[in-house]
Amino acid sequence: MLRNNPPEYIPMDASPNHAAIALAYDEAFEQGFNVTSKEIMGYLGVSSQWVPRHITNVKFRLINTVAKVALSKYGNRKYKSLHVYTKIYDRKAFTYELIRNSFIEDDQSLIPVSKLPHSLISCADACTLYNINRKTFYRRTKLATKYNIYGLKRYSAREIEHILLDSL
Repeated sequence: MLRNNPPEYIPMDASPNHAAIALAYDEAFEQGFNVTSKEIMGYLGVSSQWVPRHITNVKFRLINTVAKVALSKYGNRKYKSLHVYTKIYDRKAFTYELIRNSFIEDDQSLIPVSKLPHSLISCADACTLYNINRKTFYRRTKLATKYNIYGLKRYSAREIEHILLDSL
């Protein structure tokens, strides 16, 4: 399922001043380098250690301490939320890799997906959220679409909400 290609680090051009450094990063943010590890963790429901171990084929840029200083002085305030991160991923590359490593489980076969739900939930999270046990969860969600994303079993949060709320 997964290929072990080296990650694509996109270096920034060396620049003599902070204003030019901040401008280069602002341009990168505008070009789509705006996915953070925190966003990935929230979407997939994974830990901070999981992200660098599994999100390896996605272009990224590093924000070092010099860049952080430059961005704090000259950076576009619109991207201020990204300035605190050390590594930012390219959104198009991340979306491509996410789709490439996502499948729908269908009676012991995996079918590639073309689109993923906006929000995902794991069985454990759904059991906690709806105060049910795993056996009840699996019994009620037999017909729900099960996604296999990087080997993680996930469900559409919206679909699970409809199924579980309707069955109460």
